[in-house]
Amino acid sequence: MQSLSVWKQARSPNYKTNVDKEYPYSEVPFLGEYNLIKIPYSLSELIDHVDYWGEGKIVTSHGRRGFENCYNVNHTFQLVSNGEDRDRKIPNRIPVLSSTNCDTSAYIRGNSVKTVTLMGASINKSCASDVARIVNTDVGKVVVFGFNSGSPELANLIDALKIKDLYECPNYDLPKELQGLTSFESHVAFLNATMLKDQLYKLVIDGEFDRAVALSSKLNKDGARDVIMATVQKLLESNSAANTKLMSFAYKLWNGEEKDIVRNNFPPAFKLILGQENVTILNTGYVQVLKLDTHTDSYNDRLAWGDSNDRTSTRVSWRFIPVWENKEVTFKLFNANYDMYLKLDASTDDIGDRQAWGSKNSGEERHRFYLEPTSKSGSLAFYIINFQFKQGLKLVAQKDSYGDRLVMGHNGDIHVDETRFRWTFALWGGAGAATATK
Repeated sequence: MQSLSVWKQARSPNYKTNVDKEYPYSEVPFLGEYNLIKIPYSLSELIDHVDYWGEGKIVTSHGRRGFENCYNVNHTFQLVSNGEDRDRKIPNRIPVLSSTNCDTSAYIRGNSVKTVTLMGASINKSCASDVARIVNTDVGKVVVFGFNSGSPELANLIDALKIKDLYECPNYDLPKELQGLTSFESHVAFLNATMLKDQLYKLVIDGEFDRAVALSSKLNKDGARDVIMATVQKLLESNSAANTKLMSFAYKLWNGEEKDIVRNNFPPAFKLILGQENVTILNTGYVQVLKLDTHTDSYNDRLAWGDSNDRTSTRVSWRFIPVWENKEVTFKLFNANYDMYLKLDASTDDIGDRQAWGSKNSGEERHRFYLEPTSKSGSLAFYIINFQFKQGLKLVAQKDSYGDRLVMGHNGDIHVDETRFRWTFALWGGAGAATATK
């Protein structure tokens, strides 16, 4: 850093390369003890961008650093250190006394900045505290360049930003205005809760499950479980495509050593499914549970029924066996009592529906099903959709002499009926097989 006399004699900032924000104290020494006009000038506005330790846009043979359209916080007598503007005053400069006394409170209002960047320079506790002071809680983000995750400097920033509920977002895609820096190969971003929810939601919807797992793991470790829970609920309340992606996301978490995230942030049914627990499968429209017939046909298959009375026998006990393929999870429905897997018939009836059967083999695509979770008015249920035929399971309206209903694959839109096509899962607690005739 230069002396006062050298700084005063230096050329004015380059406002051909950089945007002149007409900041009144840019070429004035530190005046923190005076009653200054703070930015933003209006309490209803926010500052778009502050670059901490910035010097404006700099281009050298080693690459580009800095930004042309922001305020730059720096030492009171610091001059541009590299490039064509070397030894000129820093454009739109906001002064601090030193690297260990970083206090911009006389110049910048608290909670007033949308984006704070910092590149390459030290992040001590004083600097981290001031960054946390100025960044906006609701819409703000902090992006630092040239630091490795786990460094002491980042630890200072992580601790300071927790006060504002800003948390690290691994592998964050930089917005256009922050792209183009070539002097640094890495960056770490800290985002507000709304941005984190949007980021996690988008990663799941786009099928970027590894990145979604990495973000969730970091949020969980940093104590930001609310972000995960809110995103899960949003996905549950979204369209069917989002619901199916949520199931694949949960599978990747469960099989990526993040079972606790599923246990603590997803509805309990997800633990039953992914833990391959023995469950009963209940149709919400007719309040009947899925079972297989006691009799077999000529192929030794068994018809699937909805049962009104049995809740305890092993006939109504099922397990979900996951199959991961082509970046999505499907499930085989296994009945241990008969050692059979559920499937849909290869043939249709006169309205295009297909009967559901239990069979010993499970190697065909018609033995696999999507589980599509959905939440209506706080009530969780699942559509069970056949992978090959894209038909959702339902119970037919007609009862037989026992009061049971056949299970069918529906040829049509299953989302128009909120009960007959919806199923819930509960932990099976049977006390043994019951006497049955069908």
